[in-house]
Amino acid sequence: MWLLGLSVLIIVVFLLMWTLDKIKLNPQNRYILITGCDSGFGNVLARNLDKKGCHVFATCLTSAGAESLTKVSSARLHAMIMDVSNSESIQVAFEVVDKVLIDKPGLWGLVNNAGILGNGGYYEWSTRDEFRRVLEVNLLGPIEVTNVFSPLLRKAKGRIVNMSSGITLAPTPSGGYEMSKCGLEAFSDCLRRQMRHSSVSVHIVQPAFFATNINNANNICDKIEMNWNRMTRSQQDFYGRKCIEELKHVIKESEKGADPRLHLVTDAIEHALLAWSPWSRYPVGILVKIVARLIHVLPAFAADPLTQTILYLPKPQRCR
Repeated sequence: MWLLGLSVLIIVVFLLMWTLDKIKLNPQNRYILITGCDSGFGNVLARNLDKKGCHVFATCLTSAGAESLTKVSSARLHAMIMDVSNSESIQVAFEVVDKVLIDKPGLWGLVNNAGILGNGGYYEWSTRDEFRRVLEVNLLGPIEVTNVFSPLLRKAKGRIVNMSSGITLAPTPSGGYEMSKCGLEAFSDCLRRQMRHSSVSVHIVQPAFFATNINNANNICDKIEMNWNRMTRSQQDFYGRKCIEELKHVIKESEKGADPRLHLVTDAIEHALLAWSPWSRYPVGILVKIVARLIHVLPAFAADPLTQTILYLPKPQRCR
């Protein structure tokens, strides 16, 4: 009898959670700031939220990006320039937003989406400045943007959505990209606990491999070739030209498997912003939901060879 009662309870709880998950807030007249809207997820998200009636502050790195976004959007979308790695640029953007919201309820949403990819390949191939650049954009940038805009978010009791990556569950060398995203998740978890007293919620989105500019194979292969050209003779002898060519081949083949359905990620972000009961984490894509999670929980002696097999990193010539 108790098994029947437990089964009924589980079903009721499941249906309740499913129902709450589907309830959406009214998007009309909510003010949301999104970074990295030149292309990719940020660009798609900005246009979608604009169509739903949100007032969007879409920040772009380039004037061309801002202009092209303005042409396809309504008057509710305000495209502006902001470099998340530049403190002065962030402050100028804040002053613009603060002026618009002076008599408004505040900033409902902040989406820290802007990001760049490092060189890829072995860590020895990247310089200190190159690692620093990735951390400036992908980690320190979101931290500073969040800190600067926090007063407006507290005023609205709004939401912060940080764009992480499935790579945090199964890190592979990506020129500092994986380090920056692991750091962003740690920041997000701590921030979520800190912000509870302010009624500001924090959410993490973990996309798998999607077809955005950051994953452009030609750009990545150009960086790999640049790394080869600046290696010392000793490094070239150790890694060998075959290692470089194999890595470039893997990158080009991987691009073919990139998921073009960007809406899967932007749908997750929209749920975090507008659902009555949003999630803390949003894994998006089979690679994250199954493969990366499996690698994450396996012991190192099993996880390491599995990662090497799935996310192939060619061996140096001297190690074959």
